[in-house]
Amino acid sequence: MLGFIRFFITGMLMLTVLYVLLGIYVRSLMRERLEDKWARAQEHMQERGPEDERVQDETSIGSRDDYVEAGMQDYASSIRPKLLLGVYILPMVTFCVIFYMTNIM
Repeated sequence: MLGFIRFFITGMLMLTVLYVLLGIYVRSLMRERLEDKWARAQEHMQERGPEDERVQDETSIGSRDDYVEAGMQDYASSIRPKLLLGVYILPMVTFCVIFYMTNIM
């Protein structure tokens, strides 16, 4: 029983480290994607030129930092970051199925 508890605690610590690292990586990818989207929008606005009457000033889509922060807040409230909890769920379910199949069946 002591071996199982030690295995469980070690496994949860490793899964927690993996979850934190994946969370940081995914958020950095999302931030980079938002920054690229903002830059493309700025380039598109500059390509239309001043003769286009629909052209607005450069701050029309907001500053880059505000745009990225708003996008990150939207991301945080979406389902995607919650899917990272699969880092905990899938290994535990797999372990339980293997444990059941080897000891009960």
